[in-house]
Amino acid sequence: MRRPLFLLLSTFFLIWAVQALWLSPSPPGDTLWVIRQEGMLLTGILALGTMTAIMVLALRPRRLEPWLGGMDKAYKLHKYLGILAILLSLAHWLSKQSKDLIAAAIGTSGKLAKVPVPEWVSLFKPYAKTLGEWTFYALIVMLIITLAHRTISYKKWYSLHRLMPVAYLILVFHGVVLTPPAYWSGIGGWLLAVSLVIGTVAASIQLLRNLSSAYPHTGTVISCTPQGDVLEVQCRMDQSWPGHQAGQFAFLRLKGETESHPFTLSDADQDDQIVRFHIKQLGDWTRRLPERLHIGQNIELDGPYGRFTQPGRDDKGVYIWVGAGVGATPFLSWLSQEHEEGHAPYAYLQYACQHSSDPLAQALSNAAKEHPDVKLDIYADGRRWSPQEVVQHYQAGRPLHIWFCGPAGMGKQLQRELKRALPAKSWTLHKEHFQFR
Repeated sequence: MRRPLFLLLSTFFLIWAVQALWLSPSPPGDTLWVIRQEGMLLTGILALGTMTAIMVLALRPRRLEPWLGGMDKAYKLHKYLGILAILLSLAHWLSKQSKDLIAAAIGTSGKLAKVPVPEWVSLFKPYAKTLGEWTFYALIVMLIITLAHRTISYKKWYSLHRLMPVAYLILVFHGVVLTPPAYWSGIGGWLLAVSLVIGTVAASIQLLRNLSSAYPHTGTVISCTPQGDVLEVQCRMDQSWPGHQAGQFAFLRLKGETESHPFTLSDADQDDQIVRFHIKQLGDWTRRLPERLHIGQNIELDGPYGRFTQPGRDDKGVYIWVGAGVGATPFLSWLSQEHEEGHAPYAYLQYACQHSSDPLAQALSNAAKEHPDVKLDIYADGRRWSPQEVVQHYQAGRPLHIWFCGPAGMGKQLQRELKRALPAKSWTLHKEHFQFR
């Protein structure tokens, strides 16, 4: 995530720098007034740049998925770009509000001279200022709601989040009108204009998608089996379904509804247009699903996405798969494929849950029985999993390849222990990030 974030910010910083430091510097004035002017421009350009990237990522672009490491990583980047965009907007607002402080400190005699603007700018300027300011306040509220995810339901958050393309288009209008006219005449301004056009197109597509009643692929529920707090669902998809790799996920929603959720496809593709999910009751939507889902019901999918696919075999490495809770599903999918048999296990599969009677633990046990090359350990009924269960498999000269799917806190704990206990180049850790909100 750091690389695309760094490249994005560097690009839009360069767009500002080319104009501000070379082609179109601010008019002469006292240093504080110049800093204020350029600070407003820089923070505004960076904020618009991050928001443009957010609009593009919201389209779930498949071509960017390999570079970003999977759609789950794209959503993680989307989330942090949203927080960063609001912080940059706050810095932009504070730069604007510093006018009275600077005037009180050094007076207004060194204030930058006003630059003549076209008549259309004068006409729209009051609206651009007011709309931009109120949209900024709305974004602050949205950030608070996002961070308060334990007290605000996902459904309410999702409904508000669908308005973000509108907020972006308002801020584009704000930026176009209030950016100094001379700024648009150089290469930096041209690049900024191109990026805003891309963002506007992406936001418009997103709005049309929000108004649309269909996802790319439709299907019919052919089985719906409650297993404790897990619902096993099988659907027969239409011919548009492209198939999937074991470990990928898709966004599922009931036909005619707008709310969707990502779930791992818990079976490998069998070329029969059938997909399977194991959906654990973790939130309001999933808890109500057994009452609302029935055989014959139409569903819609967007996908498949994700790069959490089964690794190729490296005889020199040691493979460990770690799952917890609903994180069992990609490994169920992997186990539905054939593995090469051998004297030593191809992988050590470690699964943590509260009770060994957990439906997903039972499903893993049944699947693992068909694969003598996978050794399954279930940590339940008071037997607690710890990162040491992974570290103990380290052998000097044999790299550890670890695949983890489970709660974010557990993944961080594992990563910290690997960094502490093992040489840096002796292990790799692959994780999925499903905390999309």
